[in-house]
Amino acid sequence: MQPVIDFVSANPLYGAGLVLLLVLLAVGLIKRAVKLVAIAALLNVGYGYYLHDAAANAYQKAQETVEDVAGKAAAKAGGMLPLR
Repeated sequence: MQPVIDFVSANPLYGAGLVLLLVLLAVGLIKRAVKLVAIAALLNVGYGYYLHDAAANAYQKAQETVEDVAGKAAAKAGGMLPLR
């Protein structure tokens, strides 16, 4: 490892090239990380929207079922059970 460090120290052009390669590598890794975070955020937002929509539909379906069953029970009881 020491000979490599000595070589780069003796030749500044190679040192500048090495620094440039390291900067490009860091930029590429940061770009990939940003893309990964953006995709993860979009997936989480989409999943949250799906869960919210599914819960709203389930609530509406349950409410309609309860009202339907209550109406049938009132009809069986001869109108003695008020709906509200």
